[in-house]
Amino acid sequence: MKENKKFLIIMPAWVGDTLMAQSFIIKLRLDNPDSIIDVVVKPEILELVNLMPQVNNKYVLDIQHGKLDFIKRLRLAKKLKNNKYTTSFILQNSFKSSIIPWFADIPERVGYLTEFRNFLINKGFKYTKFERPMVERYLNLIDQKYHISIRPKLKILNDIKQNIIQKYNINIDKKNIMLCPDAEFGNAKKWPLSHWLDLANSFDTDHNIFFLGKDTSINNDIEHQKKSKNIKSLIGNTSMIEVIYLLSSADLVISNDSGLMHIAGAVDCKIIALYGSSSPFYTPPLISNDKGEVIYKNLDCSPCHQRTCPLKHLNCLREISAKEVFDISLNYII
Repeated sequence: MKENKKFLIIMPAWVGDTLMAQSFIIKLRLDNPDSIIDVVVKPEILELVNLMPQVNNKYVLDIQHGKLDFIKRLRLAKKLKNNKYTTSFILQNSFKSSIIPWFADIPERVGYLTEFRNFLINKGFKYTKFERPMVERYLNLIDQKYHISIRPKLKILNDIKQNIIQKYNINIDKKNIMLCPDAEFGNAKKWPLSHWLDLANSFDTDHNIFFLGKDTSINNDIEHQKKSKNIKSLIGNTSMIEVIYLLSSADLVISNDSGLMHIAGAVDCKIIALYGSSSPFYTPPLISNDKGEVIYKNLDCSPCHQRTCPLKHLNCLREISAKEVFDISLNYII
């Protein structure tokens, strides 16, 4: 009798990457329906992964981004060693992310050969960062011939959704538009705030406009420059799980290339995605063609993949006007 496999996945550190990694997990589950699929995640990603039904067990690694903290990694590796995993997939590219599977004595350790970690990974793949979309880069670790994107899909529970809709007074009799001006990676991925405010003020009173995100520094500008009481900022006031359910209730989501954009795709929203310094080829919103579109000016200087604009003008995003986004949005909320 064939022994069922036990997989340990070292999950990405960012929200958007985690959503794209769900496509990998879905494919792994389809190929191995009776297997155990466990994951190692950062604490801020846990609520997101809890909505991925393909995952069995989650192990939290509470280490600040960029820090080694060798002792915590060793302790978790010793705990996981007892689970006798057959294979580990390391979806991060750092040396330190490969330490746990090695110390846990997992016999097959799969990942990309980056940061001199050849001895930690025994089934390695050559890494070229922007050669293929990130989802395909993950899927390539399972099947090198597999190049069809599987869309991520989070499990939304209707009773929780209704509770959150009531908590934030979401009027489902109107069109609810969620605006997502954040991008944790850096300012080069952020459409200018003045454009966001012009866009919000373009909608009439038949639409409720909600700003979502973490950057509370823009709340004062939103409050003083909004022209309608139907515009409301929830920035800094919601948990991860609440944001997920709020996005699932939206009639349209307009977002920078960010984690919230990928969450919106995973809860089957209509999306208008704004790209500048990043690439819509590399990290596209994983939606069907009728669910939205990307606005990208494809300037000579983009995508630069930098945290701040190296040319100091951010023209890749400034040249996307509020009127252009508003006009496109009307195609999705009529």
